[in-house]
Amino acid sequence: MSGQTAVRSDISAITNADKCQITTSTAHGLAIGDLVRVTGLGNSGLRATDRGFEEIDGKRYKVYVTSTTEFYIQDPITSDYVNSSDFTTYIEGGQINLEQTAFEYAGD
Repeated sequence: MSGQTAVRSDISAITNADKCQITTSTAHGLAIGDLVRVTGLGNSGLRATDRGFEEIDGKRYKVYVTSTTEFYIQDPITSDYVNSSDFTTYIEGGQINLEQTAFEYAGD
């Protein structure tokens, strides 16, 4: 049986802008139209400190890739860019996780 390799990148910056842009600390490996889930932000009570941007934490987005480490996030249904102008300020941490839609099963 073969599985899938998790695709995850650490976030290094997020903009408070009309088009919310996320920067990762290493190459993210994403393509335009991929779906990602943003995790590890905000303050869920499990972390000692707030990491900011709780408005997008745990939610799924479509991406519009602009470089190997940067992309805009979009509504996964309408493809509208996320306006993060009024969101809490990014402090640190968080990850983006590729939501894989195709699965391989080799059988027994």
